[in-house]
Amino acid sequence: GVYRETITNEELKLRHMAGVDWVRLGHDIWTEQRIDGHAARVMERRIALFPKRAGPLEIPPIAHQLEILGAGRARETVIVRSAPVVIDVRPKPATAGAAWLPVRSLEISDHWSTDPGTLEDGARAERRVILRALGATPETMPTQPPLRAPWLITFAPPEERTMQVTPQGPVTTVVWRWSLRPITGEPGVLPEVVIPYYDTAQRAPKRVVIAAAPIGYASFADNAAAGWRRDLGHAAPPLAVFAATLGLVIAMSLRSREIGAHPVARLLGAVRRRVTLWRLGHLLRRGQIAAYRRLASAVLARDGIDPDIRAGMLGAFDTIVFGTPGPHPPPGTLRDAHRRIRARLARRPVPDGHGGDCF
Repeated sequence: GVYRETITNEELKLRHMAGVDWVRLGHDIWTEQRIDGHAARVMERRIALFPKRAGPLEIPPIAHQLEILGAGRARETVIVRSAPVVIDVRPKPATAGAAWLPVRSLEISDHWSTDPGTLEDGARAERRVILRALGATPETMPTQPPLRAPWLITFAPPEERTMQVTPQGPVTTVVWRWSLRPITGEPGVLPEVVIPYYDTAQRAPKRVVIAAAPIGYASFADNAAAGWRRDLGHAAPPLAVFAATLGLVIAMSLRSREIGAHPVARLLGAVRRRVTLWRLGHLLRRGQIAAYRRLASAVLARDGIDPDIRAGMLGAFDTIVFGTPGPHPPPGTLRDAHRRIRARLARRPVPDGHGGDCF
């Protein structure tokens, strides 16, 4: 606006505009200038427009209500209206893809409260991701991605969205937080999360990435390194156990008269039990709690363990598998329960007789 009158009060009114959102960029700027040889007061307001659809967009007249000093120093109210303006909004580029986040620039930062790969037993890791965009409003920013896995307990507090107005455009900051705790402690990997956007300065599709991250308990790695010989290595398949004992089975079968009745059946039963114990440990390390619970329940039942005792031994796993009310047991509880089950099965006598189905 360019005015030569003496203005005592003013108000610029922006009406609702269909098909477009707008944001005011800072305060109005008033300057004294000389235009065509005459002194004038110039008023400037910066507005950022965010069209909601492609095609012609009409900016309706903007009314500026002024209170001026007229003849005889009397105050008068006048309204100055601008002419309408039509803007041609082009459709989004085909290369932009399904996700449409047009911004002038996009930055991301990723912070952990501690090293997620070496957590203490039962500890949580807090992850905080900050997304900052120039040229976007809070409503246009992406939603918080889920960080979930079957072996992970995740809690995500409400996200934070704030906007700061700058002369270059609105700067929107989004803060995402997650509280993460492994269930079993076995190291796992959170997959990367890709956030696509469209760079309006370079007119090209780009992306930022929340990097993949390992998470697990340090004690799991320590125990695995110390006990790999005891467990034959958690990567050794059950078939290898049978192959390693095949020669011993043949030798004992040839000496059956010296050792006693049915030594092969007894030895095979012991091997089957060993393989089952390995399978239970393997499932626990992989975080397959439901599969562990099914196998352990079946083995305990076949060994004739009393149902009440069986329920007590499997209680920690039932809490996770069946969603029993109450907090999830810490990983150490699951490992302690596994050790009790392992010890109970290991000291059960191997049935003697023909074709004993031993676990």
